[in-house]
Amino acid sequence: MTRLLVKIKSFSAKGTTVLFRIFFLFSILVVASCSKPAGEIGAIVQPEDSKLKVFWTDTAEIYAYSIPDVDTVRTDGLSTTMLGSMMDPTFGLTITGFYTQLMLSKTGQRFGENAELDSLVLQLRYTGGSYGDTTTMQTAHVYQMEESLHYDSIYYSDIDIPVFPTDYANYSYTPRPKDSTVVGGDTTSPVLRINLSNTTPDLGNYLLNMDTTVMDSNDVFMEEFKGLYVTTEPVSQGGSLIYFNLQSSRSKMILYYHNSEEDSLSFDYPITLITKYVSKYEHDFQLGDPDFIAEVVNGDTAKGTDKFYAQGAAGVAVVLKIPNIQTWTEYGTIALNEAKLVLPGNSEDTLFYAPIKMALAEIQDDGSYGYLPDAGEEHYFGGVYKSSTNSYTFRITRYLQSLISNPEINNNGLYMIVRGASLYPHRFVFNGNDPVSDTTRLHLEITYTDLD
Repeated sequence: MTRLLVKIKSFSAKGTTVLFRIFFLFSILVVASCSKPAGEIGAIVQPEDSKLKVFWTDTAEIYAYSIPDVDTVRTDGLSTTMLGSMMDPTFGLTITGFYTQLMLSKTGQRFGENAELDSLVLQLRYTGGSYGDTTTMQTAHVYQMEESLHYDSIYYSDIDIPVFPTDYANYSYTPRPKDSTVVGGDTTSPVLRINLSNTTPDLGNYLLNMDTTVMDSNDVFMEEFKGLYVTTEPVSQGGSLIYFNLQSSRSKMILYYHNSEEDSLSFDYPITLITKYVSKYEHDFQLGDPDFIAEVVNGDTAKGTDKFYAQGAAGVAVVLKIPNIQTWTEYGTIALNEAKLVLPGNSEDTLFYAPIKMALAEIQDDGSYGYLPDAGEEHYFGGVYKSSTNSYTFRITRYLQSLISNPEINNNGLYMIVRGASLYPHRFVFNGNDPVSDTTRLHLEITYTDLD
């Protein structure tokens, strides 16, 4: 190869020109002998009657209806915790609260001679987030827990721990999740401060007079004082669910006291990573609108042809049925190019923010929920709310293809809930497959190839 390169370099300019002309003429002859009109390429290879036929349809049968979310959500150790009461004219009443342990800010605390209670305050750090109408006044109730939370246990939204009957709060307030708070003349980040000694000083005195052996160990303290249950009174209209950060150093119980030697003393009982806290969600669907009650509470699935519903915080789930997809084998060998599930929202319902994202799963034979084969490609799979069309879209091509290709397997349908339902109470009203007062409808958009 080296020799060849040397020879080429030693050509004169004149010789190079001649050689170039020879190669150029030869190339023209070769191209001319091989070319055919573009329309004739492949015509002999693929006869007219063997070309693949691609079709599109949006008339495949599909319907949906809503049910109470039977699958409670895990709510221990969440990054944010909700507290509040909200009356939704469509979905009814939702109340969120939480159980929490507290610990000693330091062990070996001594309150001094003749210690007396000034006040006991539960302070909760706002995150700035909310859902609903924050101008509605709320009333908080705080109770002492009878039983302990266990650090290594898992807890869900339907948790119900016994509490003592005394309400230490009965405190009415208007949420201020974004406003600074003034505490003793100092301005701090937004916090909710609930006085636990207004109705009775019993809890404060109980803490102030604890035996020194209890104050010398956090394990002993948390066994003695199980913790608090914080909830809100049901509102009759409006209301909101407010987000708090219990892991913040500003979320704690504060005991204010004085003794024989000093005034204006305080001692903190923080909520930390060592303590356990669990959110509790309650829904009263009977207070919703008549169509919602008929479908969700009374089980009238036919109502889903007009509207169906979804709600986070272990509220309302959706069942979707595609009953005839496995009969497509009767029409030949079908290959799906794309199958889009389109879920439009009801244009008349704009009261609350839509969920950011929905989650979709396959209903298994045993009633559990399975991973869809399309879900592995998250951006392709979809489920994100699109405000411009007030709708959600999922691509479920592989799932439907598996049903078509395996007509012997059970087609139990799909189960849809709000994505992140442990944290998000958002709700949405969907149009059914045959809505009464809207033009957009639940449907499938399927592009497929007939291989026969």
